[in-house]
Amino acid sequence: MHFVKQVVMMQFINFIQKNISKKEDRVLLKKLNLSKQLLKSVLTIYFVITILITALHLYIDYSYTKMHIKDDLQSIANIFKPALQTALWDLNDAQLEAIADGALQEPLVYKIVVKDEKGRVLVKKVSKQFPKEKTFDESLAFSFPIYQEFNNLHIHLADVVIYSDNIAIFNRLKVNFGMIVVNAFVKSVVLILLFIVAFRRRLEQPLQALTKRIETLDWENKYNRVINVELMYENELSILQAKFNELLAKISSEEEQRFALIEKQKMQLEYDVLQRTQELEALNQKLQTLAKTDTLTQLYNRAKIDETLAIQLKDFHRNGRIFSVIMVDIDFFKQVNDEYGHLVGDTVLKTIANLLKKNIRETDVVGRWGGEEFLIICEATNKEGAFTLAENIRKIIEHYEFEAVGHKTASFGVAQIEKEFRVEDLIKAVDDALYEAKTSGRNKTVQA
Repeated sequence: MHFVKQVVMMQFINFIQKNISKKEDRVLLKKLNLSKQLLKSVLTIYFVITILITALHLYIDYSYTKMHIKDDLQSIANIFKPALQTALWDLNDAQLEAIADGALQEPLVYKIVVKDEKGRVLVKKVSKQFPKEKTFDESLAFSFPIYQEFNNLHIHLADVVIYSDNIAIFNRLKVNFGMIVVNAFVKSVVLILLFIVAFRRRLEQPLQALTKRIETLDWENKYNRVINVELMYENELSILQAKFNELLAKISSEEEQRFALIEKQKMQLEYDVLQRTQELEALNQKLQTLAKTDTLTQLYNRAKIDETLAIQLKDFHRNGRIFSVIMVDIDFFKQVNDEYGHLVGDTVLKTIANLLKKNIRETDVVGRWGGEEFLIICEATNKEGAFTLAENIRKIIEHYEFEAVGHKTASFGVAQIEKEFRVEDLIKAVDDALYEAKTSGRNKTVQA
């Protein structure tokens, strides 16, 4: 737009200088005075560019400093991570609080939050210079998980987030910011003075009407995109106005076509994205199910059971919430495979799995431990409660009529978590109880 103004102005001034007398030239220039308009346009362009360049300079400095602050936060996290890991593993809340206070002493750290694997806040500290309810910029935060290796298990202890604030960036950059602004201001003042001296009494208003119409053109209303200025002469300006109107008409036509095409493409893209999203969600759900499910029985697999045991053990050590386990073994299952074949054996396994799933409580977790063995995790249950549940299931299996093989029985072992137990100790205890049930006649339940 500004380029068009300048071209038109130069053409019209040349025309005036070649075809009219000096006296008429002075009168016409006086009536059409263009200097203020052109000066305003030049200064506007200059101010926009200056502001953009200054803003870009400030933004680059800001982003560069912000990047370094995030790197510094990561370094701080690496310093405090071993101490946090020790305090979390030892369940030492006082030490955890002290470490958080120590982290806040770092110049860049204004907030620290420690959450357990369930998202519960263990520690939340905010620098005294900010109110506790202040919301910090997530882009100036660094988060990291804390794990503990324990008996070949990768145990998730907590997630830690440390926050900085824009005040840290401004503290580093306030001097540099001031120099940038002062430099831009001084340059602007000098150039403005030069522009005023250069344009003063050099240009008049040859295109005031045309320029004003262009500037007030209603671009939002395509039916009003027309320039109808009454010009004094049939010259380059008339041609320019006609061509400009032709261009506006063409732009309006192409704009309609482009908007129609964009709308059509948008609708198709939204449909394709929706279809693809649904396909990916279904596939992801299927993969998640396969990763934790035994394909034959559709119960949880060994990996999922191990994960659940580790979580229950951690909850027991942290909160003292007991739990018990029941190990189930189908009696004389090898005879079923030998006598009836593996397909019938698989049917028996799936039937047992369904009986277990239907007769445990909502809070219990059941999975296939291996072969013909199953494991039930009874949350918040002592061994007496688990024994009662095991006996109920044992009797249900004993009286169930299995397809092709008739009646089958199962042996049950029950054990409760103890203070000094690891997962391996609990499994050994329930396995020993199951072994005693098998060796003492089968089809019975034995407590560890």
